[in-house]
Amino acid sequence: MGDFLPSQPGQASTEYDRLRRRFERYRQLHASRQQQYDSFASDAYNQQAHETQVLHRRWQDSKRPTAKSAASAKMSSSRAADAMPGAIPTAAASITTVRRHTLTCLVLRCV
Repeated sequence: MGDFLPSQPGQASTEYDRLRRRFERYRQLHASRQQQYDSFASDAYNQQAHETQVLHRRWQDSKRPTAKSAASAKMSSSRAADAMPGAIPTAAASITTVRRHTLTCLVLRCV
């Protein structure tokens, strides 16, 4: 316990002064770093919010029916209409027929 007690009468006040100065430096450093941390944290939170919005938008887009699935549904309905004799051709069926004819012409030209 004798290690912690000052050996000279004036030594205690100098040690307390030194501790006060050290704590004051820590407070100043902490205060300056707090501003830097706050600015960094707000930037990081904004970036995370933006990334979350992007991911949410992607998730919503993946849940929507795609154009391919809508086109395949139209194709299957037009094929069903083509298979029925005496059926009234729809616009989708006539477009499909024109596309098939165009593809056939292109294939025959290339061969």
